[in-house]
Amino acid sequence: GKPRPVWADPPDARQVDFRTRKSFEQRIILNMAGRPLNPRGRTGMSGRGLLGLWGPNHAADPIVIRRKPIADKASPLTPLVFQMVAVRRKDVAKWAIPGGMVDAGEVVTQTLRREFLEEAGALPEYSLEREDLEDTLDQIFGPGGELVYEGYVDDPRNTDNSWMETTARVFFLDDEALARGLSLRGGSDAAAARWLDLDASVLESDSQVLYAEHTKFVRLALQKIDPEALRAVDEEIKAAKELAIARSDFAKARQHPGPAGAPAAASAA
Repeated sequence: GKPRPVWADPPDARQVDFRTRKSFEQRIILNMAGRPLNPRGRTGMSGRGLLGLWGPNHAADPIVIRRKPIADKASPLTPLVFQMVAVRRKDVAKWAIPGGMVDAGEVVTQTLRREFLEEAGALPEYSLEREDLEDTLDQIFGPGGELVYEGYVDDPRNTDNSWMETTARVFFLDDEALARGLSLRGGSDAAAARWLDLDASVLESDSQVLYAEHTKFVRLALQKIDPEALRAVDEEIKAAKELAIARSDFAKARQHPGPAGAPAAASAA
């Protein structure tokens, strides 16, 4: 068979020393076969699946957010809109936070910067543009950002014995010049990179715009930056849903009118 990648665990979980591994959820519990048990229960798939490690597989998700520049707005009266750096995943063609797996021995803050550069800043090495981007990233990621989530991720790759966990941190660029210094270009697993508007279509809880649980992480980030702005978007989402229900009810009433001559609604008398 094919040799296993250097980053992957051996096929037999009993060869792994789980005392050296940490889960954000709980102490790692092994079954009779020496395989770790998913802390959220059964998934219907045993083994490692597509994941490299038995037990927790740690990722890091850098949420880089700015206010949308006034010049980019359709109208000066448009409500304040935030944007995030998003990458278009090649595997599922969805927008996502430009994150990735934490390498062995790597500090999460290093992963956040490295993954952002690989996924969203794929510029030629040794170019002046690349050097400028590196300087900008030092300013953005140097302070470490603010923690918004640390724990289990409801990821389609999870199995009964391997699962994803992540550390998501938000980096808010209040300096527009700093945000303009980000030259975005998709690389690695990303087909494209851009500033994505964080509007109702992205932020509603059942949105399919972002990958996996990324909508939840972005909402947590906005809650830290500007809770009022998030509340305004939620009001917009609620109003749109109520309008959709009213239109649906109206359409049904027109399709199924009452008997001829009967009043539209039954009288209480």
